[in-house]
Amino acid sequence: MPRRDDTWFLAPPAAWSEGRIVLPPNESHHALRALRLRRGHEVTVSDGAGAVARCVIEGTADDRVIASVLERDLRPHARPELAVFQGAAKGGKNDAVVERLAEIGVAEAWIYESRRTVVKWDSMKSARLAARWEAIAQAAAKQSRNPYVMKTAAPVTWTELVRRVRSETRAVVLWEEAEMPLRDALGAPAERIACVVGPEGGLAVEEANELAAAGAALVSLGPNVLRTENAAVVAAAAIGYHFGLLG
Repeated sequence: MPRRDDTWFLAPPAAWSEGRIVLPPNESHHALRALRLRRGHEVTVSDGAGAVARCVIEGTADDRVIASVLERDLRPHARPELAVFQGAAKGGKNDAVVERLAEIGVAEAWIYESRRTVVKWDSMKSARLAARWEAIAQAAAKQSRNPYVMKTAAPVTWTELVRRVRSETRAVVLWEEAEMPLRDALGAPAERIACVVGPEGGLAVEEANELAAAGAALVSLGPNVLRTENAAVVAAAAIGYHFGLLG
């Protein structure tokens, strides 16, 4: 495990110039108030889209940290990119799934509603959840030192889920009644893989068949029935291991 380094920060691309980066207010506050960093401290800054820079703090302006770039590189995204579609769960389980998927390098995580989804959200609640999940993904990227922030947003409908699965070149659906092992469906390396995880209570037969008709392979993780929030992480880790991204 790499040594923990609290000097990793996020700054959007608009904050980067040729030789300087201005940290956003929340990151500047963390640097100055929590970590008590001062002029001369070296820090690492990512834009969340692959760019990573080793910098040195040169000063502040209006309580914003200004860092001079010492060296900068663009790191390629791991392949295959993995997109996980997670059935909505109650309580804080969705938050936990977003955090764990982001930490192990998943490219996208989308929460969706289905027939057996226990929770339902209105537009205002969905917007608040989107903001929270995006913040969780950003924090997880910093924690794991991932130069890419995982994409996530408001919950998607079942209709939207099916449309997205249909557009994927390779997709798998975890289903407790499936006979094909996940590893048999992964095949050769790909640019991108989508993985659908059922909600609490699982997918209905009609839903599984609809996703299969959209082009997804129905797969199993094995004889044990996992909680939905655990299945998502296990599947993502298994896919990452299969393609040499983990382990």
